[in-house]
Amino acid sequence: MKKKIYWISGAVIVGLLIVCIIAGSCIGYIPVIGKYIADSKLSRYAGEPVHTNYDFYRNKYVVSDYGKLFQYELDTNTIFDESHNRNIEGQVKLKYHSFVKESSIDTIEYPSSISVSSKVDADDSSKVYVKIYCMTIFDDVEMRIEDSKKRICELTEQLVEYVGMNCTSLQIVYANKSGMFELVCDFGKNPIKYDELPKYIEQFEEDKLPLEYLEWRSSH
Repeated sequence: MKKKIYWISGAVIVGLLIVCIIAGSCIGYIPVIGKYIADSKLSRYAGEPVHTNYDFYRNKYVVSDYGKLFQYELDTNTIFDESHNRNIEGQVKLKYHSFVKESSIDTIEYPSSISVSSKVDADDSSKVYVKIYCMTIFDDVEMRIEDSKKRICELTEQLVEYVGMNCTSLQIVYANKSGMFELVCDFGKNPIKYDELPKYIEQFEEDKLPLEYLEWRSSH
């Protein structure tokens, strides 16, 4: 009887561990343990004790005290530091404005600004992973679909190289007279792989084109 009880208890424990592992890898949440890990990682990063709350909507462990905002993602083991992100975004935007001024393609109209989101590696704060949002680049030309995708990749590579940050993910919207395209990719903690970009490009369907683009196309 005792052996049976031990066997059942052991099976329950193993089952719970499996559930926790699956939850951690799939949704970034492990009951109790996840909060303990998040509190520990963020306390070490912040240099003072912090206590997180799990945000189910954003799937992150969050702490917001004394005007500071920190978020920890269990599945990627990364930290979002609002203050640090503001500094990174400022640096990227300055370089972006220089990039636009130095652009030699007369047909292209870049957006006035871009957005940036950065994450810090929870085990090594010197490692920063940057995501760039650039919407929308208008190009006053007409191209074949494949040439349009090639143009997006070329512009993306030029921008990322000019910015000079460890860019690991992107959301770029590009439009010309032939259509509107979106490039969305996330390489995790690895730098952007330019040769793989084409497979992440999607063309907007005609009935889903935004009004901004339709007005632009009709006036050019």
